[in-house]
Amino acid sequence: MKFGVIGTNFVSDFFMNGAAQVADCEVVAVCSRRMENAKAFAEKHEIPSAFDSYAEMANANLIDAVYIAVPNGLHREVSEFFLSRKIPTFCEKPMAGNAKEVQSMIDCARENQTYLQEGLIPLYNPNFQILKENLPRIGKIHQATFNFSKYSSRYDAYLRGENPTTFRRELANGAIMDLGVYVFANCIGIWGKPDRILSACSLLDTKTDVAGSSIFVYPDFVATLSYSKASDTETVCEISGEDGILTIDMPSQPTAITFIDRKTKTREVLSVPKKENFYYEITEMIKQVKAGNIESNLAPHATSLAVHEVLTDCREQAGIVFPCDE
Repeated sequence: MKFGVIGTNFVSDFFMNGAAQVADCEVVAVCSRRMENAKAFAEKHEIPSAFDSYAEMANANLIDAVYIAVPNGLHREVSEFFLSRKIPTFCEKPMAGNAKEVQSMIDCARENQTYLQEGLIPLYNPNFQILKENLPRIGKIHQATFNFSKYSSRYDAYLRGENPTTFRRELANGAIMDLGVYVFANCIGIWGKPDRILSACSLLDTKTDVAGSSIFVYPDFVATLSYSKASDTETVCEISGEDGILTIDMPSQPTAITFIDRKTKTREVLSVPKKENFYYEITEMIKQVKAGNIESNLAPHATSLAVHEVLTDCREQAGIVFPCDE
């Protein structure tokens, strides 16, 4: 399958690393707003064609599918452009700025019977499936804790007054959209939407958040979720039950899943060695497109919509408003 890549930041480099491991994936075109960036990326990764217009890339009839890694505020517009032309679309997380935009994208995919996938990395990772399969071993669940905190160089840039894209509301950015989406996806990917949500964020003067915490209330237990781009953490994520604990090393890309027996205190590593993260996402997309499907079995549209309904709710509670909300 011949892919076009839109966007030339570091996440597109990660996509290329994964694509290199998938035999059925060939990246034949790249697009950036600045032609010099597109040409530099093309030269770096030996991509034959470069564009500064995604419309021109689509009209060149070179690609079978597209990977979109533009700012969050443009995800809906660019994705629907390709979906309306029946080009299978892999949109980087978060799928859009709010739940209403996500629903619009899903509707567009259904109307055109064209595949749409969101880059919620952990949901495609085999270790996430192993985690879900082993939940019965820990017995009745009483609490779950997910934390994804990573000090960002973009925060240093913010402190220097450089206004990095990471913390700009007009681009639908912020810590909740960048890191919070992962812990939300983990929780919702396992148990679905919670019954109630309590959420608060630490806001910057750009009116986006740099850190936050949420409590997800389920019928029988409570999950605590935290994220930050202004601090690190050494806390592992864990799901605690009456018979044991399951720990997850990283909510964004689980590489180590461990079961700890409550009575014997024995530890059992359940995880398998991971490949490049995008390997799983690209492989899933090609598989589903070839099967004629419009969504992934691992991260279906309903899951993406649920994640973004919760994201939108949490932002509203914290007073974070994006242009797409207005």
